[in-house]
Amino acid sequence: MDSDRRQHLLRQRTVTRGMLTRIQHFYEAGEHKINEIQVRFNKLSDVFNRYDTAQSELELSDDTDHSGDRELFENQYYEVKAKFIELLHPGDNPGQSDNDSEHGSNHSSGVNRASKSHVKLPSIQLPSYDGTISTWLHFRDTFDSLIIQNNTLSNVKKFHYLISSLKGKAKHVISNLQITNDDFVVAWDLVTRMGANLTTCF
Repeated sequence: MDSDRRQHLLRQRTVTRGMLTRIQHFYEAGEHKINEIQVRFNKLSDVFNRYDTAQSELELSDDTDHSGDRELFENQYYEVKAKFIELLHPGDNPGQSDNDSEHGSNHSSGVNRASKSHVKLPSIQLPSYDGTISTWLHFRDTFDSLIIQNNTLSNVKKFHYLISSLKGKAKHVISNLQITNDDFVVAWDLVTRMGANLTTCF
């Protein structure tokens, strides 16, 4: 790869990481208007595509191994995206129907106004799973109840929630899968097989 082209791609990758970090700092700073959250959420896919374009060319044409940088970026990206989904749909615990999501900020504003007249239950935090037996059963039962059995969520949304909940060995098991409806079924099967193998050892 030409040296100038390589430096250009590295700079483009760095700039894109900075964009994602600024979006992350936005939601970490505190409460914001729903429209501000929606605008930044809509920007996330563009940030990912810009990073992926530069990163893919580096991976294909450069002698250096860039896989570690991709893993760090994707972990941050999925964490940020899952958090924005929670911010946009706080009353769903988690998620809402695909039809409702198409209404965007107007629907979300309506949910926020309606929730003020009712008692709001605390949201349930999804547990994390790192591939150890001590966390498996709690993770499996909670994720199954809140995500798997939630028919208002598409498999792609379920996949995003799964990725944001996994760590370590458990995340590595599904690292090669694409985020698609079909691959979510495969991903959940791989994770449950890992958990089942752990429990049969005891």
